[in-house]
Amino acid sequence: MSGRLLLIILPDLKSMTVPMKYILTLLLGFLTTSVYCQKVIIHAGSVLDGIQNKAVKSQTIIVEDGKITSIVPGFQAPVGEDSLVDLKSMTVLPGLIDMHVHVEGETSPDRYLKTFTQNPADVAYDAAIYMERTLMSGFTTVRDMGGSGVNISLRNAINQGKMKGPRILSAEKAL
Repeated sequence: MSGRLLLIILPDLKSMTVPMKYILTLLLGFLTTSVYCQKVIIHAGSVLDGIQNKAVKSQTIIVEDGKITSIVPGFQAPVGEDSLVDLKSMTVLPGLIDMHVHVEGETSPDRYLKTFTQNPADVAYDAAIYMERTLMSGFTTVRDMGGSGVNISLRNAINQGKMKGPRILSAEKAL
């Protein structure tokens, strides 16, 4: 899934009662829809584009082949078989980057014990869950600080589209 697209959708202050599951459902629907349509037209109430120092109101985000091709002011109408995602009450921003992770583990009370009780396959299954959870939390890129080798296989599986997860920049095997 190289070149994959993930937008983080946050409710505006006026609609803070919107449950997170609803937002994630919209996001997953968008990701699924984008594969089958010529273009995905996203009507965003506000856009944080990472260039300007403020949210820009009432924007249309145009996505082709899983990549944002343009962001235009106002709400552009879809044409033909284009798909429309209505996020007029939401704020859309680029995916986040976490610069220090260990993809093979997660902080927990039994973390130290797991280093002695889990075999490499257990670590791999758990790491796959952690990476999908990381992606669904809005992080589209992570920098892995090293691991046993499971981290490398996980990165390769994500890059080959075998599983969902963020782009992993890995230090590879830990010393």
